[in-house]
Amino acid sequence: MQVLNKLPAALCACAMLSGCAATPQDGRLSLNLPPEMTAVYSEVDMQLMLVTRADAPSRCTEPACSMWDDVDQRVARIGPDLAKAAYRLYPDIASRVRNFEFVVADKSEPGTVSASSGRIMVLRPVGSLAPNDAAFAFILAREVGHVVANHHEENVSATLIVSALVHLIAPVANLPQLFGNLFLANAATGGASASIAANAAMTATSFLGSRVLLTTYKPRQRDEADLIAVSLLAQLGYDVPAVTAAFASVNLNSPETEWTVGLRASVAQLSAPAPAIRNVVLDSTASVP
Repeated sequence: MQVLNKLPAALCACAMLSGCAATPQDGRLSLNLPPEMTAVYSEVDMQLMLVTRADAPSRCTEPACSMWDDVDQRVARIGPDLAKAAYRLYPDIASRVRNFEFVVADKSEPGTVSASSGRIMVLRPVGSLAPNDAAFAFILAREVGHVVANHHEENVSATLIVSALVHLIAPVANLPQLFGNLFLANAATGGASASIAANAAMTATSFLGSRVLLTTYKPRQRDEADLIAVSLLAQLGYDVPAVTAAFASVNLNSPETEWTVGLRASVAQLSAPAPAIRNVVLDSTASVP
């Protein structure tokens, strides 16, 4: 009976899976989701990231933090130029991104995050890691690159697929009873409690499963965003040597966060003798690799 009750969900999942398309970058499966759905999911992810980041206790007053106070002006100056370059190089994004919006948030650690709608959040400490406009533009352009490459839709698609599979497989494998026994100290407390525990466990399993899958996407998505960022910077008159020279004077090892680790990897990629990067710099009209 439980399997029959899940039939509508199974049909829905099959319909979604039949709409899968391979991404042109490396053939990963991605659903063709409505832009409104992707926008909602990615906006929620952005807000969750902000909630989990500590607020800045006070303004940075050290001499090295002069860039901290200039973040608003730099975002207002560089952000629109990057948006214009994005629409010029990748005109197809106009059908799903009406405009790019750059917002600064006061948090205790550096970082950037975006939504599929084109909303990009910049955490103010980013200013201390960007000694000049070339470095700051690269940081913003990386996030624009994620929007251009439609990585948010890919991530939402993966999350929905994992969630559908967990909720379809669990009843067949009798996992609700197993989860109930695991999460309840006394399984005799009643079917309702066991059901609640099972649902909570399946939700947790779905969340963790999707996080693991998305982690495998990150290196490739980062490389794609970096290449798009270099294309955008070429439109603004910045080349790779100027960006790498700017970051050479900055300690990207502190603070040690997932975001700074990703930024270090991006800067290292710029410094490597990568033909793809060089070709993008030479051809400022390059499309998505």
